[in-house]
Amino acid sequence: MPARDTDPPLVRVLLERSASAVRLPQPGRAYWVRHDGTGSWLWGPLEIGVAAAGTKYWQAGAWSDTTNASAAARKIRQRFGTDADVREEVMANGLTRVRVGWTANAPDDPVSELEALGFAGAFSAPAAGVLRINGADGGLVTSAAEIVIEPAGDWPVAVGWRRYRGRLLARAVGGEALVINELNIESYLQGVVPVEMGPSQFPELDALKAQAVAARTYAVAHLGDHASEGWDLCDTPACQVYSGAGAEHRLSNRAVAETAGLVAVYGGKPIDAMYTSTCGGHTENASELFSGRGHPYLAGVPCAWDRPLLLTGTLGDGDWLGQTAFSAAIAGEALGLAPGADPVAVLARVEVAGVTTQRLKPVDADSFAYSLLAAVGIDPPPGIAPTGSGLGRLLFLTDLYKAPLDPPTDGLGGDWPAAAALAALELRGDVVRDRGEAVPRIGAVGIFPRRAEHAEDLPSSLPLWERWRGGYRRIATAEVFPGTTLERVRSADRVLALVVVRSGGDSEADRRSAWREWARERSWSELERMLGVPDLEHLQVTARSPSGRVVGLLATGRSGVRKEWTGFDVRRALELPETLFSMHLRTTPDGERIVRFLGRGWGHGVGLCQNGAYGLARAGQGFEQILGHYYTGIQIVRWSGATDDVESTER
Repeated sequence: MPARDTDPPLVRVLLERSASAVRLPQPGRAYWVRHDGTGSWLWGPLEIGVAAAGTKYWQAGAWSDTTNASAAARKIRQRFGTDADVREEVMANGLTRVRVGWTANAPDDPVSELEALGFAGAFSAPAAGVLRINGADGGLVTSAAEIVIEPAGDWPVAVGWRRYRGRLLARAVGGEALVINELNIESYLQGVVPVEMGPSQFPELDALKAQAVAARTYAVAHLGDHASEGWDLCDTPACQVYSGAGAEHRLSNRAVAETAGLVAVYGGKPIDAMYTSTCGGHTENASELFSGRGHPYLAGVPCAWDRPLLLTGTLGDGDWLGQTAFSAAIAGEALGLAPGADPVAVLARVEVAGVTTQRLKPVDADSFAYSLLAAVGIDPPPGIAPTGSGLGRLLFLTDLYKAPLDPPTDGLGGDWPAAAALAALELRGDVVRDRGEAVPRIGAVGIFPRRAEHAEDLPSSLPLWERWRGGYRRIATAEVFPGTTLERVRSADRVLALVVVRSGGDSEADRRSAWREWARERSWSELERMLGVPDLEHLQVTARSPSGRVVGLLATGRSGVRKEWTGFDVRRALELPETLFSMHLRTTPDGERIVRFLGRGWGHGVGLCQNGAYGLARAGQGFEQILGHYYTGIQIVRWSGATDDVESTER
């Protein structure tokens, strides 16, 4: 980590691009402002704006030999005469660039004209304007060159309502003021990692370390991408989100510090480290969605663990049961009750398990509930539970304290009395129910309870159940993947039941995500407007990737108009969270056609899956394993930050 936020290696992040003034609001703060080889002090608050817009130029090329650059400039002057303003400018890297702007008689296509002169690769260059900075004390600085703003003091500098480490750079491009944050790349990452992968939502150090290495690698691979405008990366999702010092968190700062300088490389070069929020169970080959980014390390992989964990039950498989029958079975384990025990026997066993009170022979569910609450010693005041019937109080309390109990649909018959007894024991604390995740342990399977600081071992065999929604059944064995939700019912150290909570995609590491699945509906008229086909007749998927993502979409109008989209453009056209979806057409009773999209995932699905990385970290994988899983064939190395390293990175 750097001793100072302005120590190299540096990254330049575009914070603001505005035709109106940008405000640095800290009153009374001193800023050392450097430009054109001179400097002066200004006091805040500052306002940064454009005093005069610049003329647009086109760059013919850049040469290491100044003689060659001068020859190129003469050639352009001879072709266009006095109408052309031809400039030779020495850049920071030592090259001399030749640019041309027209004061009159500008050609319709300057790039083609320059290419016809032999300057292949000519391009339009940003128009440098004149920048103005006003200080609170009446101080004023103007310059057509880049202005460096060094804030006095060690605390972050404010731009708008956010605060940033390091210094600021400002320049005018056309009629817009650009405000750029220049700082050490590790200091920059402290403001990236917590907003790309929030430590409160993903409190696993190795997941955050994987994100830190991916974000650092992405930054290194894209240094210099916007050198013509004086910045490297933007602060939005178009690059990677950066929110400055105000977003920092001690856990993500630790992840940055403990991976300082580490990048992922392939063939010795930093990779294009794309990442996504939720991949829906399988990442995608980048080539399917983005032309020109089909790198071998961006291959689609399952977002899952390599092997399941084995849980062993004490009995064989049983029939499916509802909530009441399941609770009665657990009550039998806790109280030693025979199946179908009558209400009097249930009350007797509850009293043996706890305190002895006057026993009333129940005649209905209400009197049973009254006796049950008395037997377990539960008598809350009216402010906690309503007065009135025993059954009403019992149902209210079990609902309030989340002890599962359905109403007695069969009165005192069947399994309800035993189920009610289990709920009453939970109210008193004799029986505890908790939830956690399955995790691998050395030679065993463990549970990582929610809000716990560490995992616990599970017995080698135990009363094992599985649950789908509201149905339960006893099972002999279960193969579960790390992260599978487990419900544990126990009395002291004795496990009365371990329930494997089944859900679609149990083996998927990203299933914790809120965007694991989604549904969207679009009316036919909405689709006509969005897709630009006013007489839309057919909408069909023409191609899917190996992971099932839609990578080809065709819209056909009644007039014969055809519009097609491929790759990631499909998502943009339909304005959906992901391209992993299916389409279903239905017609409402009033005759309106609706297309329902059922989808999975959030983002583009390429590279590191952030929710999946968290799942893998919860299961015990280190950050290098996580990165190696999502980026095929990479190595993790330390980047020195030297110039030749930057120049050798892939663009």
